[in-house]
Amino acid sequence: MKNVYFVQVDVSASIGAPSAYLPYTAGVLAAAAWQSETVREAYRFKEFIFLREDVREVVARLDDPAFCAFSNYCWNTEYNKRLACEIKKAYPDCIVAFGGHNVPDSFSFLEDYPYIDYLCHGEGENTVRALMEALALGTPAEDVPNISFRLPGGGYRRTETVCLKALDFPSPYLDGWFDTILQQHPEFSFNAILETSRGCPHQCAYCDWGLLKSKVRLFPLDRVKAEIRWMSEHKIAFIWGADANFGLFSRDLEIADALIEAKESSGFPERMRINYAKNNFENVFTIVKKFKECDFDRFGATLSFQSLSPTVLKNIGRSNAELEFYKNLLTMYTAEGMHAYSELILGLPGETYESFIRGIGTLFEIGQHFMFEVYHAILLPNSLMGQPEYVERFGIKTVRTELIRAHFAMQKNDIPEYCPIVVETNTLPRDMWVRASTFFVTARAYHCLGLLRAFDVYLHVERGVPYERFYDGMIDFFEENPNLLPSKLYFNVKRHAQEQSEGKAIIRMTFGPCGDVIWNDHEYTLLHILEQQDRFFDEIEPYLRRFDIPGDVFDDLLLYSKNLVRTPLSRESVIDLKYDVHGFLTAVYDNQLRHLQKRPHKLRLSDSDHKTNWVDYGKYVLWYGRMGWSTSRPDISYID
Repeated sequence: MKNVYFVQVDVSASIGAPSAYLPYTAGVLAAAAWQSETVREAYRFKEFIFLREDVREVVARLDDPAFCAFSNYCWNTEYNKRLACEIKKAYPDCIVAFGGHNVPDSFSFLEDYPYIDYLCHGEGENTVRALMEALALGTPAEDVPNISFRLPGGGYRRTETVCLKALDFPSPYLDGWFDTILQQHPEFSFNAILETSRGCPHQCAYCDWGLLKSKVRLFPLDRVKAEIRWMSEHKIAFIWGADANFGLFSRDLEIADALIEAKESSGFPERMRINYAKNNFENVFTIVKKFKECDFDRFGATLSFQSLSPTVLKNIGRSNAELEFYKNLLTMYTAEGMHAYSELILGLPGETYESFIRGIGTLFEIGQHFMFEVYHAILLPNSLMGQPEYVERFGIKTVRTELIRAHFAMQKNDIPEYCPIVVETNTLPRDMWVRASTFFVTARAYHCLGLLRAFDVYLHVERGVPYERFYDGMIDFFEENPNLLPSKLYFNVKRHAQEQSEGKAIIRMTFGPCGDVIWNDHEYTLLHILEQQDRFFDEIEPYLRRFDIPGDVFDDLLLYSKNLVRTPLSRESVIDLKYDVHGFLTAVYDNQLRHLQKRPHKLRLSDSDHKTNWVDYGKYVLWYGRMGWSTSRPDISYID
């Protein structure tokens, strides 16, 4: 029998790491392949390679491999290429097959990497099984669908494309494919992927599902519930929901109940992260409310926009609901004490600097004051946006930039991973891309995390200043005054963006008291400011004074801002205010517009879950909290 290895290397886990993902994709492929009697008779499954181990050590322990299948994503492709190359050197007769989202639907990987024998395109369950059968029986590779390979006389061949119609293959969890991993690695807290459906009804140009036009198909409900029970019984700590639109179907409410029941019965899974449906807000609202009550999903609902520019939305084939609808939805979430966050993508075709920052200002206007994510547009090889005609039409230019994983210590001697990010289009020059990158970091640090949100809200409500102009002007202030503490932090963020835009080896954003842990730029900014908070407010005050806010109002806004954000250096503050700043801001957050009222009072701002050191603060407030509301002191009360 021939020995087989499946490779799906975790994004961050290595020997000594505290947690790791079970290799779900590799497990599904193996489970599907071993349904075949031909495969069972011809091959012996040896191992899942799922940790970012030293490549030489992996090759040294292989036992005469005959077939190695690699699952490729942007976070493990470089590792896979290095490992595959070394395997081919040591075992020239070993068949190497690459598949996954990062494998282009072309011959390029075969042209560039001679150690790869076959490319598997699209969904791989039937393809990998058919390829293994063909190799075992000696039948022509031309009969295997969805693959590319070299022809004996030169050139390449792409076989017929056949799509999966039913998701009727076995579960790697229930069939025991991961039992050995769990037994051999008791030191890990394991995470798992839960896939209840596959496909997406939308056809967004930046997503590779858009080009595939893949129909949504459902896994059997009994199987999904059984997998949830398995995860609970095997103490899986964290689940990543692989569905593109969880909540789209009524049965998702039943699945949510099964997850809650599992957590309540055993304590596991502890948490879950989900991609929620874009157009079934009733189901999503119900699910998020259920999860909040048992502290299961700390992120809350996703209100994805990607862009608020009508031009961009037309270019990417996407439509959003009316802004008033989202505003009402956010108000509903806030009224129930529930969380929601929004997503934007920088670098989409048709976006300008002005439309991008206006979009962020619009988020604040509809009540999204605490959390929004901005992702850099990635040119996925199998997306519509990644096709040559589309790239030329919109003047898209990319750079190959290193992927840096936040919230983990810098890894030594690791194989860096890269992805092609969009840094220029015919409407967004590269220098404006850099400024847009620094803008959203500035807005997230000073607005969402709370440092100067009170000033921006006041100026918008009472003076009509567009939200985005406050932070755009702040960037100019930093440029004019480079020696200030916040200016130096800004220039580090700007340098980070410039290095990204040029495809250079980018800096790691760290904070000394937290060791060599890497932080997102807005978190890095907050940490350094809190360490020298008095200096920060002294140095930013000249910018705030430019808006001619009345003196007593200015003093109250400043005092409130100084005491709002949680810090390891202080647990509680009691402040004297002339105006009801807190009530004014709370009403705005609830989309109940009212003017700032004069009302002398004392306000107590406390932190009932005070973290007394920077390491715990960074881990539990910034990383685990992730949302802007986690950085504000949670217990605020009036003292009359």
